[in-house]
Amino acid sequence: MEEHEESKNVPGETKEERFKRLAEQRVAATLDKIRLIGNLATSQYSYNSDQVAKIFSALKSAVADVEDKFHRTLERKKDKFHL
Repeated sequence: MEEHEESKNVPGETKEERFKRLAEQRVAATLDKIRLIGNLATSQYSYNSDQVAKIFSALKSAVADVEDKFHRTLERKKDKFHL
């Protein structure tokens, strides 16, 4: 399976540096996609309140799932046993 360009390892890059680089790229790409969804809110399209509610329900659910994943991972790191 071919690796995406964004996720290729950079020699000498720390885990934190890699996280920041990838997070910036992925959040920027996601925000661009959200702006594209916003472009649907014009008179060029026909939609109803139920469809709008489904869009925002899906987006909010996806964001909540990702946020929960980050918090669970942080909790597991905090709860590790150390001598």
